[in-house]
Amino acid sequence: MLRKKPNELIVYESLALRKSLSKAETKKYKKLKRGYEGELLFDAYLEPLQRNYLLLRDVWLSSNNKTFQLDHTLLINNAIYLYEVKNFIGEYYYSNYKLYLFSGKEIDDPLIQLKRTESLLSQLLHLGYQVPIYAAVVFINPECTIFQAPATNKILLPTQLNRYFQAIPDSVTLDPVFPKLANKLESIRLEKSPYETLPDYQYKELKRGIPCIHCRSFYTKVEGKGCICQKCGERERFQSAILRTAEEFMILFPGEKVTSERILEWCNLQVNLERIRYTLQKNFEMKGNKKGAYYIRKNLE
Repeated sequence: MLRKKPNELIVYESLALRKSLSKAETKKYKKLKRGYEGELLFDAYLEPLQRNYLLLRDVWLSSNNKTFQLDHTLLINNAIYLYEVKNFIGEYYYSNYKLYLFSGKEIDDPLIQLKRTESLLSQLLHLGYQVPIYAAVVFINPECTIFQAPATNKILLPTQLNRYFQAIPDSVTLDPVFPKLANKLESIRLEKSPYETLPDYQYKELKRGIPCIHCRSFYTKVEGKGCICQKCGERERFQSAILRTAEEFMILFPGEKVTSERILEWCNLQVNLERIRYTLQKNFEMKGNKKGAYYIRKNLE
């Protein structure tokens, strides 16, 4: 199963195309993007595993009124493996059990975060499950060097990852408790990160248009059933481009009604309103009468 891009990152990606981000917003956007890219790198190590396992990604939980995140939770060999993935780039060093940039600036040690996560998950599982937990911080980026790293199996460096996953023994059949445990964790997961913070923005300040699916410049031309990018030559089906942009509008403005007129304005292309209405009616659920009609995502259940 492909990793779902965090909603917070989706919003920042859209805003970066449609307005000038402040320095703080740019810093936050880069951090979110780097974190997501690191998680994709880690996913690539798990894909070749041909073993009996279950995998949970980005699960936010609450235990004793404390929230915590499970980055990657691998249920294999009748144990729980927790991985805290860090996409650090550059050179770092440990000194007196503290982590520093090479400039000498101390930064948050992910080992402390890992210890907290492991402890809170253990407390949660003691309410009904007795299973072993193994946890490690994964420095995933090959351009990351950690000097004087503690000699512990709680740290996995980039040069260790191939051997680490190749050394995972063939899995025994998972005990039935593990699918039940995975379902339980999914059922009590929080809907979103409690630390999600979105920048302030207004519809009027955002650039309208459909960004090219390839180069991210905005389409200016429609020919037949396709949108043409004047910059890179990419051609995208008109309906696909409209749907993608309508979904973006829903994410950016969850409290606003999605009407044909508003999506036409948001897409900023010289096309007939009926083409927009037809696309929305075909792919979304229509609410209200024809004059005041608006659209919501279809219920897939």
